[in-house]
Parts: sequence; C-alpha cells; structure tokens
Amino acid sequence: MTENHSQFNDKVDALELLMLRGEASAKTRSAMLSIALLDEVPNFAALRDTFEYASRQFIRLRQHVVLPALGLGSARWVIDPDFNLDFHLRRISAPSPGRLRDILDIASHILQSPMDTQRPLWEVFLIEGINDGNAKAALIIKMHHAVSDGMGGLLLLKLLFNSSREQINRELLPQPIPEDVNSLTLSRRGLNRALGDALPAINRLIRSGTAHTKDLLQHPTEYIENLRQQFESAQRILSNGDCHPSPLLMRRSLDRQLDVLEYPLDDLKHCAKHFNASVNDIYIAAIAGGLQRYHNALDCEHEALPLAMPVSLRRANNANGGNHFAAARINLPLTECDPKRRIAQIQHQVSSAIAEPAINIMNHIAPLLVHLPTIALNELGDLASHLDVQASNVPGLRETAYIGGSKILKLYPFGPLPGIPLMLVMMSHDGACYLGSHCDTAAVANPELLMRCLNDEFNELIDASKTPTRRAKTPRKSTVKAATQRKAVARTKATKLDTATVKGTQA
Repeated sequence: MTENHSQFNDKVDALELLMLRGEASAKTRSAMLSIALLDEVPNFAALRDTFEYASRQFIRLRQHVVLPALGLGSARWVIDPDFNLDFHLRRISAPSPGRLRDILDIASHILQSPMDTQRPLWEVFLIEGINDGNAKAALIIKMHHAVSDGMGGLLLLKLLFNSSREQINRELLPQPIPEDVNSLTLSRRGLNRALGDALPAINRLIRSGTAHTKDLLQHPTEYIENLRQQFESAQRILSNGDCHPSPLLMRRSLDRQLDVLEYPLDDLKHCAKHFNASVNDIYIAAIAGGLQRYHNALDCEHEALPLAMPVSLRRANNANGGNHFAAARINLPLTECDPKRRIAQIQHQVSSAIAEPAINIMNHIAPLLVHLPTIALNELGDLASHLDVQASNVPGLRETAYIGGSKILKLYPFGPLPGIPLMLVMMSHDGACYLGSHCDTAAVANPELLMRCLNDEFNELIDASKTPTRRAKTPRKSTVKAATQRKAVARTKATKLDTATVKGTQA
C-alpha cells in the first residue's frame, strides 16, 4: 500500500448498516477474529506503535458510525474525536496451563461479546502466560465485519506485520483530523445535500428511464430475456431449492466453540494438482467428506447440506478495504464417497453459482431491508437457519512475519456465526493452511468428533494424492458401486468406533 490514508468510502452502505444493526442480538453479531501464536512476548510499546501506525493508514481503525436523526440522510463513517488507542489494545494473562485450548476458549468469549458501536469497531488482546509448544504469547485481533471483509482484513495484517524481528522505523502519517459530528448535524447535512442533489438526481432518473425504454423498444426480446434470467436467478439464490438442512444440525443456542486444524500448503497444492482441481475445491470437498463422516457416525442419513461461500467482487478501485463480496450457494454432497466424483460435483456447482446473474442480490435488496424494524430483521435473520455451513477461504501471507519483535508461529482465522450451525475459515500463512471452526454447540453437539471427521477427510484426500496411480482395466459399474458401498460402510464403522471411544473417555 502507498504511504497515504487508505481510500474508504465515508458513507455506510446498506449491507454494512445491516451488519451493524445485527450487533444488537447475540444471534446476528458479525465480528471476525484471528489468533496469532507468537514465539515470545512482544514488546508492548513496540506493539502499540504498530497499531498507532496502522490506525493512521487503515483509516477505519479510527472511525465510528454516526446515524442520522429521524432517518434523514445517510449514516457516515466519522473520524472519532474521542479515539483512544489504549481502549482497543489490551493485555491479559491466560489461565493455567496456557495451552491452545485455553486461548481458544478466551477467544470464543471475546468473539461472542458485543462491540461498542459508539467507538471504532475493533479490539486487540495480547495474551501472556502461554506455554504451548514454542508459543509463549498470543495476539487476538477482533474486527467487525462492517469494517471490512476478509480480504480487507488481510490488507490490515500486511500493515501490522513486519518481515523481520527488528522493529522497522516507519514514518507516521499525519494524524487524521477528528470530526465532531452528531446525529442532528448529520441529518442537517443530509437534508441540505438532498435538496441540492434533487434536480440532478431527477434528471439522471429521467435519462436512465429513457435509456431503458429505448433499449426495451429497440431490443425487446433481449431486454425481457435479461429480466427473466435475473428473476429466475434471484429465485434460485433466495429459495431453499431441493436441498434441506440436516436434522442433525437444527437446534440453535448461544453457546459457541472454536477449534482449529492445520495442513502443509504444499500438500494441499499437490492434492489439488492430483485431482485436477483448485485448493478451494479440495477444501470444500474435504468439508463435504468430513460432514458425511460426522452424519454416518451419528446414524443420520442425509443427502446434501446447503453451504454458502463468499465470492470476492473487489476491483482495483476498492482494494483498500470495505466490503466487496457476494455469497454463492451450493448443495454439499454427503453420499458421494469417490473423491474424484465429489470434487467434480462441487466444481460444477461452484461454477454455476458464481455465474448466477443475480449473485449480488443481497447488495441490491439491502437498501430495502435496512429500513425494516428490528423484529422484522430478526425474522429475516432466521432465514439463515436454512444454511448449515458457511465456508470461506482467504489467501494469506506467504512469508514469515513478525509483530512487536515476536515471530508469528501460527495464524488461525475465525468468522461470524449469523444464525447458522457452522462457520469454517481457511487461511494460508508461511507455508501452512490454518482452518478455524466456529460452531453452535447445540447444533454441533460433538465438536470434537466433527473436527476428527474433518481431519480424517483432509488426510485421506492428501494421502490419496500421494499414492502412485496404476493403470487398470475399467471395472463394471456394478463393481464400482459395490466397492463404493463397502468403503462407505467401512468408514462409518471406523468413525462410530471413534465416537464410542470419545463417549467412553468423556464418561
């Protein structure tokens, strides 16, 4: 990034405003969080300088949202006149013995806690007293989704992290000028702006309507066909289709759990090459196989699960932050044991979902939804319960990174859980892929079993890509079907045995 203030739009768009309104309910909060394990306790003064520098360039770290009075005008991101870095950057001690599980439990409480929407929407916790392998400290970074999406969060990490342990002397940008703006002031500005823009807006509307009418008259068939495609695409995206949520994941609560997995990036790349797929295809296929194992272990037959995954809509002129994404939805297959066929099914579905004409529908209807009363928004939020999984894959940093003089050993990402059972996020860092799981423990009643099922599936896919392939005669379909069935039964028995072992251990 260049040495100047990041280019954010000061206007709060409708999707961001919807996410901010969701902060009022524990079921709809949408903060993101990352955990960095550090090889030593960083110098706190150097850590503070790092966030001071970043807050002057990634300007959202100094902005809060001001809502107009009486709904006159637009909500704005404003430089907080009461910005206090020490409120956002804190240090705490981990409970003994300071293992990874202790860090995850602390992070879970932090992620569930509401954010103060009168202040900039981020918090950082330095956790000392860690004794987990080579890790001696941890850094938890929490940021509201309204501030930025995952790709914008990655840009922030690039500002925070150094390429060497030695502290780099970076020239501070000028401190952003605070804006003492209240709701009444914002409404007055909005009303004046609306009056000044009224005639040009009407003129643009008339010209736009004339252009559409001209297009309709000159190319009626193409125009009507485009409208039909948009309408049908919106129906496919917003409807449940023929894929129903799993009965195993129906319950909802306020209890959450964070868990992690990790794999060498080269193994996943080799696996993707072996199956003629992308790393993201392997990621989604492993989720499908892991959830298939989980359902088999708990004697629940289900054909497919509804899964949503973000699709980046970023362009060169919005590369500095904000939210620029849409959601693609697929039906995650739970009955296909052959990895090649499962990956092919997922590839076909993902390609179709990304190509939907109305893929950006939520950004178009958000301006309508944002004016609904809270009770109506809560009802609409329950629509998310028709999704069983959200999965995000964020490209991370390739090189070794440091912060405050400490080396970042591992970097675990976690996403929000807006009324759904399971959120999975994968991020690569320094040659490894880190997978963060955020689940509702009423829906996912046995998180430990789920993580073991996911881990078994990832490892099986990786191992399959390392096994030399042999040329053989093409077997008959009946033989393939019988072999597939035998494999499914064997996997089910093995996972059930693991489940019984877990239950015995817990007892």
